[in-house]
Amino acid sequence: MSFISRIAGVEIPVSNLRTAVDWYERVIGVKVVGGFDESSTEAMLDFPNHPAGIYLVQTDSKDRLKFQNTNHGYTQSVIDFYTDDLVGFHNHLKMLGVSTNRETIELKPGEISGFGFFDPDGNSLGATNG
Repeated sequence: MSFISRIAGVEIPVSNLRTAVDWYERVIGVKVVGGFDESSTEAMLDFPNHPAGIYLVQTDSKDRLKFQNTNHGYTQSVIDFYTDDLVGFHNHLKMLGVSTNRETIELKPGEISGFGFFDPDGNSLGATNG
């Protein structure tokens, strides 16, 4: 018997909640759920038409979501976002000045791939089409 059926949300540490909310809304396309104002220290953001979300938590801690992939020698993402248009999303990030771990994305028809990018606090995130 399985008691867990899905991930309800992902909690991400941030240094400035207002800056993080603005970034995640602009870059990822999520929206704040419930009350949020300048005194808030946490915010839930949901994807359009999807109940799972991102829970941003303002903290003074310097710990961030990432680890070193010793097999491949790069900083590994902890959260991968799914997109139907990997090339388009990569172009969107580059246009917004978001740091990515690949300068360009070129895919053959039907190819599954991904890439990494970083939020303003250095949390390592990823995008995949598979």
